[in-house]
Amino acid sequence: MKVSKKIISLLLCVLFIASCFAGCSSSDGEKYSDKTVIIGYTENAAPFIEVDKNGKATGFEADLWKNIFDDVKGELENYRFEKVEEGYALEEDGGFFDSKDKEYSAALLIGAVSKNNGTFNEDYSFTEPIITNRVITVTAKSSKVKAYTDFAGANVIVVSDAAKQAFDKNSAISSVCKKVTQSDSIDEALAALDSGKADAVVTDEFNYMPSGKTDNYVTLEGELDTIEYVIACAKYSGWKDSINEAIREQKSKDYGDGDTFTPLVEKYFGYNASSFDYQPANE
Repeated sequence: MKVSKKIISLLLCVLFIASCFAGCSSSDGEKYSDKTVIIGYTENAAPFIEVDKNGKATGFEADLWKNIFDDVKGELENYRFEKVEEGYALEEDGGFFDSKDKEYSAALLIGAVSKNNGTFNEDYSFTEPIITNRVITVTAKSSKVKAYTDFAGANVIVVSDAAKQAFDKNSAISSVCKKVTQSDSIDEALAALDSGKADAVVTDEFNYMPSGKTDNYVTLEGELDTIEYVIACAKYSGWKDSINEAIREQKSKDYGDGDTFTPLVEKYFGYNASSFDYQPANE
């Protein structure tokens, strides 16, 4: 069967157009673009975030961001989690290139980011504290230690690096103890309280609250430290308020499916580890 020259020309034209569109679609697979927000993290920090070798992120902040992205994205279409070096300057340091060598920079920093760290407060703006971890002291109900003024001559067990750091800073308390032991196990430390081998356990709520034994012991009034975890934003970028508002809606019982934020916190931390309380300026 003969095929006319007109038909052949038409087919060649269709194939040429299709190849052009195929080339365009390949550019849609760019890792970085003006439609992508880059979210930096310095290290994997469970349960906040963990990113595998394929770039897949899991954890509390990964799920939280997925839940609020539609509310904060504006004209953006997608996002990527990328590892950055300690001290990375948001929206300044760059380091991420598309296929045409256009450079992009991370706009946000997550992953157990805490405030009051070096020049952090000067360099960035922050969301309201999303997760809070207090360093506390627990005792047996019959313990002679009823307050921090009773630490003189006490046997104390310290659980977690955060607790050790805060305890050492409070030298007026730590220096008067009879004996200070560090343990990696909250269960072993609480067992020592039960047996009378320890008078007090200094720990942080991340370790203590999920133990399920909080009703068995007394928590002393006051804390040795409060660690507030936030999302760091490039200063004056506008991200801070939009993220705060989006989390506020997630936490509110009056929006959408009600409070979806608190169950997410409890899923990853084993208890409600959040003190998030954002109030817009006009309210």
